[in-house]
Amino acid sequence: MPSSPPPALSLLQAVEQAEQQLTQAGVAFGHGTTNAFDEAAWLVLWRLGLPLDTSLDPEEISSKRAVTLAEQGLIATLIEARIQTRKPAAYLTQEAWLQGVAFYVDERAIVPRSLIAEVLMEGHLDYWLSEETHRVLDLCTGNGSLAVLAAMVYPDVKVQASDISQDALEVARINIDRHGLQERIFLRQGDGIPTSGSHYDLILCNPPYVNAQSMAELPPEFQAEPALALDGNSAGSTDGMDFIRQLLRAAPAQMSPEAILVLEIGHERPYFETAFPDLEVIWLETSAGEDQVLLVTRAALLALQQPAAVAATPAFTLRSVNTAQDYEVFRELLQEYAAKDLADAANSSIWKDLEALPERYGPPHGGALLAYAGDALVGCGALTRTQQPGVAEIKRIYVREAFRRQGLARAITQQLMAQAQALGYHTAAISTWPENAQALALYQQLGFAPVAPFKIHPHAQLVFLGVPLASSAASSKLST
Repeated sequence: MPSSPPPALSLLQAVEQAEQQLTQAGVAFGHGTTNAFDEAAWLVLWRLGLPLDTSLDPEEISSKRAVTLAEQGLIATLIEARIQTRKPAAYLTQEAWLQGVAFYVDERAIVPRSLIAEVLMEGHLDYWLSEETHRVLDLCTGNGSLAVLAAMVYPDVKVQASDISQDALEVARINIDRHGLQERIFLRQGDGIPTSGSHYDLILCNPPYVNAQSMAELPPEFQAEPALALDGNSAGSTDGMDFIRQLLRAAPAQMSPEAILVLEIGHERPYFETAFPDLEVIWLETSAGEDQVLLVTRAALLALQQPAAVAATPAFTLRSVNTAQDYEVFRELLQEYAAKDLADAANSSIWKDLEALPERYGPPHGGALLAYAGDALVGCGALTRTQQPGVAEIKRIYVREAFRRQGLARAITQQLMAQAQALGYHTAAISTWPENAQALALYQQLGFAPVAPFKIHPHAQLVFLGVPLASSAASSKLST
């Protein structure tokens, strides 16, 4: 008996069916869509040759359009390719849209999705620009989309589009030609900001900024893109800021006096602010919030390169906790820390630590520090042994709010690492929460990397980090 043909589908039903398949497959989004329905709609409409803004409202006649069996087969093949290859949809369609403008894209360049496009098209930069704005640099241009949009928004400017990847520039050439901008956009292959003596009035840059931990956890869709355009750790750091460090140092010499730099950093604001705590920036509003795209003036970049005024930062003094009075001061500060800053304080081991003072953080296996700004008590930190021989745990780093972002947490951590080494430990370890991005950035800058858990903790999501200390033979202090 012949099998029954598949049921007829409406356009909306075809999209919903594709949505269900994508959801069940667990694919990742973020390359033009943020959810399974929008991705399914994009793929189905593209496959059928329909406008991507076709209404799928159940009340609209367009959503009731019949999808033939042949068309269902074409859709099924495309959805299967999306699921099996885990390539972004834009690589399958070789088309991406940014602010309503279509761009060609393939695997030679990342899928265009920069929030700087919003900033350009919505006029958020106009306040800082003038009739003297003539030269624009799109650094890390990829497929050239920001260069094209800048040329569209500012019809009197010339744009240089630069990228280290010749493959990406070949894709950019396709888009420049398609939009008829050959006379106004010029391509350059090179690493970093051009140093040819040109002075730019506006620099746009969506650089590689993904930190090392996030790079290791990227879904397959993002792994399908050129890592060169994502990985911000090319110089050996782990905070994703390597390219940006180079850029901020070099940019002022290539900027006109009133020039601005517009920089996208994605979700890396905590790492950025840890790397550049003294840089004055302006955060620009986008659909993703006010912490992913920033604007910085040439004057601010030049100020960053000037020696800081002596009185700008308090002189901190770190004192070892030795006397009974010291331990009482330390105890009071730990209680303040538990009340104000400690995550899940009710289940923390800090209460047992307080009961076990001074033994918990005293000699011969541990130590504690108090930090002062003049005569004012401003912070503390401690170290103690773990159950793993030769491994010291750094704990209870606390800085009072008025004295944060001034390098004190770094100084306390480094001093405790030195104390651990002096006590004969070969490794310093620390634990923190994954959402504590600023602390993670600091520890990664100090060389800490993920390690196996060195203690039992009720929360499985706790992040464990460790760093080898400079060579020092394990002494008898650790075994007494």
